[in-house]
Amino acid sequence: MRINIAGLCIQIEEGVFPLSLEDLPCHFKFRDVPGLEPPAAQLNLSFTAEAAPQNLAGALCRNEIWELWQDDYGNLIFTQPAQIPQRWVLVNPDFTAGRIFGDFGALKGGPFFPLKYLDIVLYSNWLALRGDLILHASGVIWEDAAYVFMGNSGAGKSTLAADLQEARGLTVLGEDQIIIRRVGDKFIAFGTPWHENPTRCDPRGMPLGRLFFLDRAADRTLTPLSGFDAAVRIMTTAFVPYYLPARVQAVLDNVARLTAEHTAFVLAYQRGTDIIEVIRGA
Repeated sequence: MRINIAGLCIQIEEGVFPLSLEDLPCHFKFRDVPGLEPPAAQLNLSFTAEAAPQNLAGALCRNEIWELWQDDYGNLIFTQPAQIPQRWVLVNPDFTAGRIFGDFGALKGGPFFPLKYLDIVLYSNWLALRGDLILHASGVIWEDAAYVFMGNSGAGKSTLAADLQEARGLTVLGEDQIIIRRVGDKFIAFGTPWHENPTRCDPRGMPLGRLFFLDRAADRTLTPLSGFDAAVRIMTTAFVPYYLPARVQAVLDNVARLTAEHTAFVLAYQRGTDIIEVIRGA
């Protein structure tokens, strides 16, 4: 099985266990077909008979949902303790190869996706290796460019994307997470599969057009931001691996380039208004 998100492809060994994306309709759209344009990078994952990895050196990050460990060789190990059966995904430091640990006998041979609930964490660390990042944002394609709307929960990201899709027929790249990567000499916004509605995500990547921070309480409909203020807001809406200082610096360097090349705006969106002309004139 191959999954391609933002040009980073994960290939999971097949034949050992039956794999399926049946209960993940958004992920189904991100299947990668060999023979098409080669991905920018590929991570090959195989299964191991062991239930859990050995030689864990310590936890880099632990919260109520997932954990990230490191072993004596510098490999990263992702896991979600509450998941049944628990699985561990070990990845080498350059994200080219890894192994999936777990006692999958309880599944009784049923098809499953071994990275369920873990792939977003894995991708956020993989992207940060290159200075790229996942944002809490929605995004749409309009006139061959991507328009990205950032904000915290409740800011209206999903609502705005859905309204633009319905009123203007725009393609939604994602309603809650968007990936921004530096590709060559420009920034590209990519769709992601970490959503519930498969009609509101798309695997394509488009050149970045405009960046907006949603704030219903803003004094004006549209307010330009300085590069510093935009960078601060981007960092507060991004998945940043602060436990890996070298990667944080790579992200900061890329964010500085992003805000230098793309003016960002605060956008106050009220439902029922034709916001597209405001966005277009930004």
